[in-house]
Amino acid sequence: MELLVSMMIFMIFLGIVGQAYISIVRAQRDANEVRKMYSDVRSVTSLMGEEIRLGSIDYDCYHLDVSALVQPFCPETEIAGSLNQNNTENSFLALVGEGGKEKIIFKLEDGRVWVRKFGRTPEGSYAPAAGYSDGYQALTSEKILIDHLSFAIFPDVNPYSNDADVYSDNGTQFQPKVTIFMSTKKSVGVGSDFDFDFQTTISSRVYSRSSL
Repeated sequence: MELLVSMMIFMIFLGIVGQAYISIVRAQRDANEVRKMYSDVRSVTSLMGEEIRLGSIDYDCYHLDVSALVQPFCPETEIAGSLNQNNTENSFLALVGEGGKEKIIFKLEDGRVWVRKFGRTPEGSYAPAAGYSDGYQALTSEKILIDHLSFAIFPDVNPYSNDADVYSDNGTQFQPKVTIFMSTKKSVGVGSDFDFDFQTTISSRVYSRSSL
């Protein structure tokens, strides 16, 4: 009888220890998943931030005439955005870099962040850069669902424009900056809870007109 009681107590002890071990392992696995998803989001925002700092706002890709079949200054005719004094948020970010030799577009589609780069041709137009001929490339994994991504751009006109009205307006003479708003959560099939709201403002470090 004493042996049976001892064995029963031992089995109960093993059950408690085993359950605690399983809970610890599951918690560590979930924490690792959260760290990976957080790192994924941070790497995307860091990439966008680096492109903003080293490039300029591609003002030519905003205020487009959507009825026009050809947009000579914007490589993507299907995107359309508007900038105004109310600091309108746009669902895409258009940048120009390397003195106008490169154009970069970030956008949100199907819950993921995508990017595409274009290079200027000898004729002056823009063609997909190497590795982007088939379209956009995903920057976020399928484990993360981006609920919201928008970009608020200030000022609403290129402060380095040759337009005399822009140049003489004190309300436009600010270094261009972009505020990124992002809301994320876990995707289907991911066990860990991951709700993350992100906002940051990044200024361009280019002090000249680069979209020539």
